[in-house]
Amino acid sequence: MGIKITGTNAILVLASELNKTKTRLQETLKRKLPGEQAHRLMLPHGRELHPAPGNNNTIQSSVLMLLFPYNEKVSTCLIRRPSSMRNHAGQIAFPGGRREPFDKNLTDTALRESFEEIGTDSNQVEILGALTPLYVNISNFTINPFIGWSEIVPQFKTDNQEVDEIFIVPVENFLHHTANQLREVTTLSGTFEVPGFYINQLFIWGATAMIISEFNEIFQQLIDK
Repeated sequence: MGIKITGTNAILVLASELNKTKTRLQETLKRKLPGEQAHRLMLPHGRELHPAPGNNNTIQSSVLMLLFPYNEKVSTCLIRRPSSMRNHAGQIAFPGGRREPFDKNLTDTALRESFEEIGTDSNQVEILGALTPLYVNISNFTINPFIGWSEIVPQFKTDNQEVDEIFIVPVENFLHHTANQLREVTTLSGTFEVPGFYINQLFIWGATAMIISEFNEIFQQLIDK
């Protein structure tokens, strides 16, 4: 397992600015979100954003985009799935997984999965709000992305069955990623071209790219203000 820090050119922010960012983000998440419009920018060809009519059996899941201060920057963590996994092998993702019967709600799912995969302490995480759910038709999953905040850098501890590496990324790097491009990827469904983008050496596509696409539109509003 490795933890890598990506990006050194993000804008430095003072501690007081971190708190302002947290408050503004929390307020913005209560308003109308860009949702589908942002998701479609990163939607692979042939995929759908909504279940087919009559499909009432989608699998509910959650992911956690955890924000925290690192070197005076608002940062988050991405993970790389192990190449040995049957599904999503080698992909860049946020920690998360399917809702279990014992989860009280989808927020609990996000917190539990994050703890199991990267060791984050739910007592140190404040949920600021949620982004727009998105449907992944190839797996029949509905993914519910939550935005969390920690006042300190988490003490990461990975489940090596689920996580190969952790990457700490300043969120402003999301705004300055390499322009959207197509890249050929190989999955269980075959080899095909998908839209995505690079953040340093990480190629991000699929649901993770769609989540970041929506977050970018929200975070850009905060910077513009």
